[in-house]
Amino acid sequence: MKKRTFLIVFTLLILILVPVSSASLRTSSASYSRFALGLNLGTNTGLGFQVRANRDFDIIGNLGLNNFGVKHLAFDVAANYKIGEFNIDRADFDVTMGLGANVGIPLDNDHGVNFSVLVPFGIVYHFTEVPIDMYVRLAPGVRIFNEGEIDISVGFSGFIGALWRFD
Repeated sequence: MKKRTFLIVFTLLILILVPVSSASLRTSSASYSRFALGLNLGTNTGLGFQVRANRDFDIIGNLGLNNFGVKHLAFDVAANYKIGEFNIDRADFDVTMGLGANVGIPLDNDHGVNFSVLVPFGIVYHFTEVPIDMYVRLAPGVRIFNEGEIDISVGFSGFIGALWRFD
């Protein structure tokens, strides 16, 4: 429990300090800035990140703790594409889809490494007043290694998060 508390406090501290180096609060620079860092909550809870190549393609990822089953330090990364957009009233949302992988390293010596291939689907909202993106992401996948043993099975992950955009 102390490790999780430390991780949450550390992440919140980063979220407070990152605005100092953030992009200007003008919509144009914030919404198109290349890097984002934030908090990711869900199957894998921890520090979320994004590196944007252009408006329709980015690399997303998360480093944190697996919340279900055996405790693992989990890292996932995916190439993410914007496949659509919609709006509700004046709020604009992007729809994304990607392909990536998840690696789980056990926090004890009694269990082996996990490895899965993920296909994340997400909805992203870009705030216009501040350089923050909020998202919901569901990631069905295929687990290839479970605790160090070959075990082909279908899995599912879910995430909610917020990323602070900065240059």
